[in-house]
Amino acid sequence: MMFTTKTEYGMRAMTSLARNKGKTPLSLAQIAKENHISVSYLEQLMAKLKANDLVKSSKGMAGGYRIYRPARNISVFEVVEALEGPLSLFYCMSEDARKMICSRGKCLTKRVWQELQKNIIGTLRKFKLSDLI
Repeated sequence: MMFTTKTEYGMRAMTSLARNKGKTPLSLAQIAKENHISVSYLEQLMAKLKANDLVKSSKGMAGGYRIYRPARNISVFEVVEALEGPLSLFYCMSEDARKMICSRGKCLTKRVWQELQKNIIGTLRKFKLSDLI
């Protein structure tokens, strides 16, 4: 399993906003320059973060982005899920396939994968944005 650049760059942007502590909005250009991300890609990521109530935006000369809640109230899991979608190590463990029955009968390894997924999600939920700044 590998997270994409959505998570890597999205977390960079979120930590920039968290360090700013909502003092003044940061423009896409500022965030992009600080984190070496293209503005157009960052725009896509911020739209996902905004849709999931992790950031808010304001328009105008002094406009830009701020984190929506205090960094201590935003888990890394929330950011990852907003950017990547529901976390699932295997298709058979995804929301789309919860009721799917393995075509080979009882899955002998599913218990291992369920435990691994539970631990990954638990770790991502444990760490808050404030832990990273």
